[in-house]
Amino acid sequence: MLLQNRAVFALGLRMCSTNVTRGPLVDTGRPSSDLSEFRKAFSKAKHIAIITGAGVSAESGVPTFRGENEKWRKWQSQDLATPEAFSRNPSRVWEFYHYRRELALSKKPSAAHLAIAECEARLRKQGRSVVVITQCIDDLHRQAGSKHVLKVHGSLLETRCVSCGEVTVNKRSPICAALKGKGAPDPDVADAQIPVDKLPRCNESDCHGLLRAQRGVFWRNSGLSHSDQGGKGDGNL
Repeated sequence: MLLQNRAVFALGLRMCSTNVTRGPLVDTGRPSSDLSEFRKAFSKAKHIAIITGAGVSAESGVPTFRGENEKWRKWQSQDLATPEAFSRNPSRVWEFYHYRRELALSKKPSAAHLAIAECEARLRKQGRSVVVITQCIDDLHRQAGSKHVLKVHGSLLETRCVSCGEVTVNKRSPICAALKGKGAPDPDVADAQIPVDKLPRCNESDCHGLLRAQRGVFWRNSGLSHSDQGGKGDGNL
């Protein structure tokens, strides 16, 4: 499939550019698509990075920022995924992320996720190190069996407290009672206008601060940690 080929192609670029050369990286011009060269480089590599984008999860049914998914209700998705939008209307932004969380929780790994996990397991048995570096913010690589996953843009299934900064894995569905059944993306759906004290709250003792999704790619200029920072891209929501 095209999306699977793109995932393999990204792996080929990484291998040919970093793992069979010594010294600093150099720009070799247009990447080669010669599969025989790729196989040769791959067979020699000891440290392997598999790089995936939103397409690998799009095959599982997880929407991306592009095309028909650019809008949620009447708002641009990119405009909702900002600290300013969250500050202005946390209820609306939580509805938006709740919809995305519920979608992600309902999906299963694609053939590409499974193939990557199988490759990773096989290579580990050979004593070779493997890391999956992904733009995806779902949990499908881990569900497929990948062990070492770096998420460039954070995770829908992690939350950060805006008061104490605590980051936790949170797979509750719904994440809070007030969001149950909320978040429908249709343009004629009105905002639920959930009171702030009914939105997801921190479980740390003596805190109870407001939670937000641990989501990074569009939370620009917000003073967030390194794992939250990222540039505008094609990541899934």
